[in-house]
Amino acid sequence: LRPETTYDYTIFVVDGSVTDEAAVDGAHATAGPRGRFTTGPLPLALAAIPMQVRGRSSQPLILSDQPRAYYVFQDEVGGIVWYHYHEGLVGPIAQLPAGSLLFARGGSLVEITPLGAVVNRFARGGAAGNPHHDVAVLDAERVIYLSRARFVFDDSANGGPAQDASGFADQLRVWDRGSGHFEQVWDSTEAWDLPDPAQRGARTRTGSNFSWTHLNSVSIGPRGNVVLSSRARNQVVSLSADSWTIEWQLNGPDSDYEFPNPNDRFYGQHTAAQLDDGNVLLFDNGRGRPDAEGGAYSRALELRLDEAAGTAVKVWEYRPTPDIYSASGSSAYRLSNGNTLINFVARLSDPPMTVVEVDAAGNEVFRVVARQRYVPRPHSSRRYRAYGGIESIMGETMLRPPAAAPAYARAATFEKEYYLAKERARFEELAAALDGRQRAAGGVFDLYLAGDRLVYAKEPCARADVRERFFLHVFPAGEDDLAADSREQGFDNLDFDFWTRGVLWDGACLVAATLPEYEIVRLRTGQFISGQGQLWAAEIEAPAAARKP
Repeated sequence: LRPETTYDYTIFVVDGSVTDEAAVDGAHATAGPRGRFTTGPLPLALAAIPMQVRGRSSQPLILSDQPRAYYVFQDEVGGIVWYHYHEGLVGPIAQLPAGSLLFARGGSLVEITPLGAVVNRFARGGAAGNPHHDVAVLDAERVIYLSRARFVFDDSANGGPAQDASGFADQLRVWDRGSGHFEQVWDSTEAWDLPDPAQRGARTRTGSNFSWTHLNSVSIGPRGNVVLSSRARNQVVSLSADSWTIEWQLNGPDSDYEFPNPNDRFYGQHTAAQLDDGNVLLFDNGRGRPDAEGGAYSRALELRLDEAAGTAVKVWEYRPTPDIYSASGSSAYRLSNGNTLINFVARLSDPPMTVVEVDAAGNEVFRVVARQRYVPRPHSSRRYRAYGGIESIMGETMLRPPAAAPAYARAATFEKEYYLAKERARFEELAAALDGRQRAAGGVFDLYLAGDRLVYAKEPCARADVRERFFLHVFPAGEDDLAADSREQGFDNLDFDFWTRGVLWDGACLVAATLPEYEIVRLRTGQFISGQGQLWAAEIEAPAAARKP
């Protein structure tokens, strides 16, 4: 459904003996009620993105995160026809066989229906591990996803501490949605000797800690093998699905393939996949590429692996002119018709976000460019990935859209001044909710209960005060109010980042967290640095009694 568009509809009753939709005609279908409706406008965060569209995609739908607080489906001319807001930053997503959507982000696995209802959600911890970066579909019930865990080892032989408390390593876990069972099937600390500096890869920051392997994509190969991308090691790895052991490593430490042409190497890559012919396709970010090999530029890259000769050779690439350098994120996916859909992560202004579909010869058939001068928090100015190969959102038949895509951003309505006014109004609304209320607790932030919201206030306040994540643990009166995965810990974990719910205005910070509807006996909240502990904490007993109607 396109925004601000009027639709006429008719409901038909179809003869149950007809199973082929194409055979339904006047003899088998009876027209029922008719009606008309008009869709509303897009949310401002989406409407404010001016898009320049050229050409027409071969895909009926393109799924992406744009900007990173929303998931969107766009049609073949770039028009947004579906969106879902997810509080907090969004990222990689997969469509399950039944049509629901599954994403792993912020330490959770979340499954939603096409209508936006959450049907499954598992927070990090326990058997679920710590989901991050990517998820892939194994079959109708099982999905595989990346997880990370902290590991400790003696690094004194390398000039480091006797125990490195800031190390994270990656794992692979399988979730059976039918049974709810989680299984860890692979651990990078068992596959690689990470205490050896030559095996660690680059030390990349993950929040306040460091990731030594930094896996960023998982995909299923033509033999059922599982293909991983390790950004920190500049390496693509294939695992046997039978034994979950490494079959081969490409680039990086202990590569099983040499590169006769050094310019065919890749750096800081994303979305590695093995194609049906055995070639490997990936997005080569080029982060850290030596000047001798061309320096910092990004491209989609396809490599042919010669197992007998032990070599990897470039057989295809797409590198735009002029270059778009994407230091992180981005994606490249091969479509069923042989075209490639490529997403360049960049700032919205210069260079802009760009999605391009190219044919086998590298000719562009479709391009969407989004450029914006100002992006309000919590909406990021990046889009992580863009996916093709999706036929429908929930089983519908697509009507071909008009040749021209709608121009969403209109004149000065969405300029910086407009968004600043919205932020000020948001701040004033929160401040008004505190009028006449007694402070419920204090810490670095003062805490107030306002109806079904817990409001945090601080003045004076600076960006440094809200950089670290907030934790919010909600203890219900009854265990049945908790989801199954939360009952062992005894509380709902509603941790959040300030910019997803708060606003900083004129030297003061206000942030509001909506509380669950069940009876609450205790709240515990504060801020923390992952891996290092709490910065401050406060508790509120019997918060229901403190709420003011």
